[in-house]
Amino acid sequence: MGGLKLRINLCFLCLYILNRGYCLNQSEVQPHNDQTKQNLTLLRDPIYLNVPKNLKMNDINDYNEVVLPVYSRTTIRLANFSLNDHPTMGYALVQLNAFEYNVTLSYNSTIIEGGHLTGQNLGLLMYEDGDLYAFNLNPYQPVWVSIVLMIYNSSAPVPGGCNLEFPVETSPVLNVTLTPATIIVDTPPASVALQFRNNSSNACGNARLKYESYYIQMASHDFSQRSYFNALRSLMGYATAKTAGHQNTLSSPLHVNRHEYGRQPGRGMVFVTVVTDSVHRGFSLYVPGHTYSCRPFDDQSECYGLNIPWRMVALLLTLLAALEVVMGWLPVTIKCPTMLGYLMLLLCIEGLQHLGTVLPTTAVTAVLITAALVGAAIGLLLGAFAPQAAKILCAFAAGYLIVITQLGFINGNIFTISHVSIYMWIVALIIGLILSLTLPILLVTRSVIFGAICIFYGVNMVFGARLDYPLKHSFLRLFVSNYGSVYVDPMLDEVDGAALAAFIIILIVCLFLRSRYQPEVVQSDFQTAWSSRHAFNDALHTSTVISADDIFSYQQFANTSYPPVITRWTSGDDDVFESPRSNFRFFQRLRR
Repeated sequence: MGGLKLRINLCFLCLYILNRGYCLNQSEVQPHNDQTKQNLTLLRDPIYLNVPKNLKMNDINDYNEVVLPVYSRTTIRLANFSLNDHPTMGYALVQLNAFEYNVTLSYNSTIIEGGHLTGQNLGLLMYEDGDLYAFNLNPYQPVWVSIVLMIYNSSAPVPGGCNLEFPVETSPVLNVTLTPATIIVDTPPASVALQFRNNSSNACGNARLKYESYYIQMASHDFSQRSYFNALRSLMGYATAKTAGHQNTLSSPLHVNRHEYGRQPGRGMVFVTVVTDSVHRGFSLYVPGHTYSCRPFDDQSECYGLNIPWRMVALLLTLLAALEVVMGWLPVTIKCPTMLGYLMLLLCIEGLQHLGTVLPTTAVTAVLITAALVGAAIGLLLGAFAPQAAKILCAFAAGYLIVITQLGFINGNIFTISHVSIYMWIVALIIGLILSLTLPILLVTRSVIFGAICIFYGVNMVFGARLDYPLKHSFLRLFVSNYGSVYVDPMLDEVDGAALAAFIIILIVCLFLRSRYQPEVVQSDFQTAWSSRHAFNDALHTSTVISADDIFSYQQFANTSYPPVITRWTSGDDDVFESPRSNFRFFQRLRR
């Protein structure tokens, strides 16, 4: 038995030694295989960028889309530049734009400090024939790239010629930074053309150059490679940038070459800066920069707004709001505190904004919550003891929501307009007075207004749309410095259109059901909970709307001292009666 155990142990020992030797052999052979693979990728044929005889000055002269292999170095060779005898040819700008992953563009065959740029949208200048090198240092993923040759004339300013941000002395690229609320695009200063630098002691500080910023908003939820390259190409030329892009004239007072854009999750944006030398009559473009407002390749739920719990809450809110429009079932203890709490929140935001006091985020949040709670308490007291005043204030809050939504659809970030807050509060006051005076005449009760507001924002959250962005701007200006210089595109996409259409359809259906749903007694919009004097008068108010038919639209109060008015012709024996008081069926129809 002991001999058997000894033989088994010897067998296991031999297997261990053999396996160990095999692993050591593999570790010695594997580097050789990796080195062979690397050498194969390094020996790849160069990509030629040929300067044509018929130059397109200040435009694209060659364009290629290729795949950089895994962990590779690809040579980009500029040819026929020195042979071209065009009298006004200045320099070549070679652009390298990568999709999804970072790459490196270098003047040298090895990566040396100060001679390369790393990112997705890169570019380097060349004044003669030569080679550039594109590195894909990703050991697992090949990268799709576009390689573009731009030729500029001798009077064109050099983009990024006075650069102090990037390691390369001349870096014609934009610095795009994605923050939680905005996208910041910084343009490194340019310099005058090379031939004019001797005429100025300081070509950067004394150069009278003008900058123009353009952008393109990509289609919603379009993260495809083809759309990415097409959007970049449309901003590479000045003419296409002016026709296909939109100019952003807003900039920070302290940073003239800084432009900020509002984030819109689910969309990509492309930016480009044009620098113009009006003295020497030349212009050039930086390499277009691109970013998504979310992380489509890491977390697509962020781009689509697929937050299922919040969507379920929004769906429930929409259903309850629809019932409010149809039945008017919410009491004053909910509607009035909600509207006045929001109104007090807006007033607190305006106060903090005009004071200009810089507070930490936690302090601002605490102040806003306190203001909302104080407003809700005031609304509860007004609803209990002064319902008429509560009606006017709630109409005022509804007017502000109407104004800010309409202006947001037209202008995007409405706070880029000077003194816009004063204008909005004045218009909101006028709308509130109109609603307070005309609602009893038009017979549209305030439950319709309150329910419509809740349906609007509930449907927006269900669809993941941007209809609530005008309202978000009021809060973001407290947390983002110089928010008046942040540009937000007001364009609505198909998701926003679908949400808006759903809101209109739901509201029409609710109004139709409300016009047919006429209970004996409908709770008033602002029925007091503790005052029987108000309860007696308000509890008999009927639930009528503009779309009600002629019978119900004339029945305002069931306890009126005047008899009902007959307003339509009779069409047969079934509708013939002597008077409304003697015809029981007709009287029941009035009360239905």
